[in-house]
Amino acid sequence: MRLPILLTLAAALVATTDLAAQGRGRRPRPEGAPNPTAPATPEAKPADDKKPKKHTAIVGGDVYLGTGQRLTGATVLIADDKIAEVGHNLTLPEGTTVIDAKGRTVSPGFVCVVGNGMGAGRNGPFADTVNPFDPEIKQGLASGVTSFLAGGAGSGPLPTAGGNAVIKLAWGDVKGMVLQEDSVVGMSVPLSPADRDKLVETVKKVREYLAEMDAFPAKKAADPNAKEPQVPQGAEKLVAVMRGQAVLWINSGGLGFNPFGGGRRSGPRTNDVDTIRAALDVAKLIGKGVVLQKPTSAWLVPDEIAATGSMVYLSPRDRVPADPQSPDTTGSNIASAAILAQHGVPVAVTCPVGMFGGAGVGTGGIMGQDLNTPHLDAAFAIRGGMDNRKALRTLTLDAAKMIGADRRIGSLEPGKDADVLILDGDPLHYATFVTTALVNGKVVYELAKEPLYRHLAR
Repeated sequence: MRLPILLTLAAALVATTDLAAQGRGRRPRPEGAPNPTAPATPEAKPADDKKPKKHTAIVGGDVYLGTGQRLTGATVLIADDKIAEVGHNLTLPEGTTVIDAKGRTVSPGFVCVVGNGMGAGRNGPFADTVNPFDPEIKQGLASGVTSFLAGGAGSGPLPTAGGNAVIKLAWGDVKGMVLQEDSVVGMSVPLSPADRDKLVETVKKVREYLAEMDAFPAKKAADPNAKEPQVPQGAEKLVAVMRGQAVLWINSGGLGFNPFGGGRRSGPRTNDVDTIRAALDVAKLIGKGVVLQKPTSAWLVPDEIAATGSMVYLSPRDRVPADPQSPDTTGSNIASAAILAQHGVPVAVTCPVGMFGGAGVGTGGIMGQDLNTPHLDAAFAIRGGMDNRKALRTLTLDAAKMIGADRRIGSLEPGKDADVLILDGDPLHYATFVTTALVNGKVVYELAKEPLYRHLAR
């Protein structure tokens, strides 16, 4: 009897010792402690910070995309401050704020290549000087402006910064006003032989530097002590242009004009083709298209401009009388914008400079009214034969390209900033009013709530 009992006790002792050694949950656990025999429960994932917090849908309007396309009775879906989708029969997320645009038109906000005022400071850093409560912001929004380039482009024989910024009319939002700074740099032509030689040499050094930068990662991997190549002295802005980080504007001096038809103001020249070609030589040298600032004779060489990938901004209202002895090859031409567009040259429009100011869209132009009528110059381009939808691009996508901001603004495409106008007619018709304007996805102007034009109900 004793042997079986001893064996039974020994087996029980071994089993108890084995279980304790393996830690299989036989011991009591503190309250709330996880069961070690159960698979680990994955921790709750944090909320996706990229998930939109707010959706807005502009529904039922005739949508001009800004690219030249138009969708009838479409929807623009906005996620926070970006365009999410544009099209028909879109599925709207739960809780979407709906803005009824039936019977109205929807357009990208107007982009002015040159502007002043409207909350922008006079110099950089612009983020420290903008005023999001400037009354001119509401005036600009009422006329369709949602973005503009403030400041200058610079000048000289090499690309230089003049101090500029793309300003958004984000009423009440100081952080939302400055899109980017120094996206435009400038230089002047014609160049002296010495300046031309210096530019050629600088471009050569920049190409060598860019090639060294391309090869640097591999060099660094092979030699941890390798030093990064240095930007050639004085070529920082040229590097930005050749990398595609900034747009080069070229000032060819232009020709004098009188907006009231009184003839030329600055010298006898009535043809600036030579200076245009000098600017295009720069484009060929650096391998990047440039922006020609108000060239008078661009209509005579549109194919040459197109061949370099260059762009033009001008004022269709400018008037330079032709030389009576050469009327077909001199002076300005109201059809300039149309001719350039037909050859594939992106065109933007701006107001003329008059005796009262008017260096850009603002309250200082002819009779102080250029801020109220940015669409007027696009309408003049149409008068000169430009297609209506291409004319809208002169104030949207093509204008955005010229200020280096087309990745963010200028068209109603997914991923771009939600700067949107709702209007009661064609965007470029003289009788059309903006009924609602959104900047960065926020409603910042409503005709019915502002004193500017609400008394002009029709």
